[in-house]
Amino acid sequence: MRVTIEQISPYFTKSALKPIGQVLGSQMIGKALGFAISILLVRELSKADYAIYTVLLTIQGMLIPLSNSAIFIGFKKIGGEIWSDTSKISSLIRTAKHIAPIIIGIAFLLVGGYAAYILFEQEVEISRIIWFLLCLLLIVIPEVQTAFLRTAMLLQKEVSIVQISELVGHVVRFIGIAGILLFLNLDYVIAVIFLITSISAWSSYIYVKRKGKDLGLAEVSEINPDYKKTLIYYIRLNWHNSAFFAFKGQISIFLLGVFGTTDSLAEIGALARFSLIFTIISALFHNIYAPMFARNNNLERLKKMFVGAIMASLIICGIVLLAVAFFPEFFLWILGEGYQNLDYELLLMIIGGSIGFIIGIVHNVNLNKGWIKFTPLLEIPTDIGGILLGIFLFDITTLTGVLYMGILSGSITLLLYLSNSIAGLQKV
Repeated sequence: MRVTIEQISPYFTKSALKPIGQVLGSQMIGKALGFAISILLVRELSKADYAIYTVLLTIQGMLIPLSNSAIFIGFKKIGGEIWSDTSKISSLIRTAKHIAPIIIGIAFLLVGGYAAYILFEQEVEISRIIWFLLCLLLIVIPEVQTAFLRTAMLLQKEVSIVQISELVGHVVRFIGIAGILLFLNLDYVIAVIFLITSISAWSSYIYVKRKGKDLGLAEVSEINPDYKKTLIYYIRLNWHNSAFFAFKGQISIFLLGVFGTTDSLAEIGALARFSLIFTIISALFHNIYAPMFARNNNLERLKKMFVGAIMASLIICGIVLLAVAFFPEFFLWILGEGYQNLDYELLLMIIGGSIGFIIGIVHNVNLNKGWIKFTPLLEIPTDIGGILLGIFLFDITTLTGVLYMGILSGSITLLLYLSNSIAGLQKV
């Protein structure tokens, strides 16, 4: 008797496997391009220049979630309820875009001052700091606008458009940066790299906006007052947590930037490139699994989906950790001569990355359902407590000590987010 894949699991139907294949294929290409760029930069830049590049990547990683995460709690909650109605989704996008510039402005003021301080500590000239901040702003603006459209498309199962839009950005960035590193000799290569990154962000936005119009997701003139009220409610409820989360997520770079050495700052940036190992699976979850979770309101199905996601993430993390533990020389060889003898630090980085990977999955589930019961009151106190405990227990002037602190702090955050998930499941 022939057994079909649909009989094995209802999740693995032909209609479900197609978007999974699209996500995996595009993510493998996109992340391969991103990883190639990362390795080129690690190998070609001096440790001093790579330390600056690491700081700028950190600032970008703070600006984007700070500019959209507070909005997206309400956006995803509303979107999960109206995803089948194109006109309502369009109105939601228009309402979110109306609010976004205010959030971006506040985020840029906060992060811009923080960035200027860290770069000044690394003895970067004022003119270059201003240029870097301008480029970062030109990256964040289209990224936030693109995120609204991508989220709406994922809710409507338009996975291929989302993946192609990401590939457009990856290809533009890869061609531009590879060309600079391989064929040009520029004194201000880092400044040009971030200019190219901003161009790639705008390219993705232009593509996804055009496709959105084809799908009927054109911006409407009306701003829905009910949607606006809900979005503002979640912003007020959780923006302070989003701000703290953005800063807390980059605390390692801050501590090494202020108290550590330039070499340690470059080393943590280089080792962090291996976090790309987790991004393909993360993309599969965020693009396929999370929208399915958002659309589902059946308690038993939600429980099975949640447990399945956690178990799958643990298995993936276990495989990666075993590979790094047994073959550290291979991973360090990829980084080049300046980053050898970091076997133990590499393992610590992957442990921290594994915890961060699971945190991302749990947090995304919570955001899609608006499950933030304990977050508004407890996230900041528990995170501060974890960071202070780590600072007390470990030597934060060293790379190893900062990595230990990150693992401890991440574990505490994971427990809090799991508590949100359990409370949310009990309310369904």
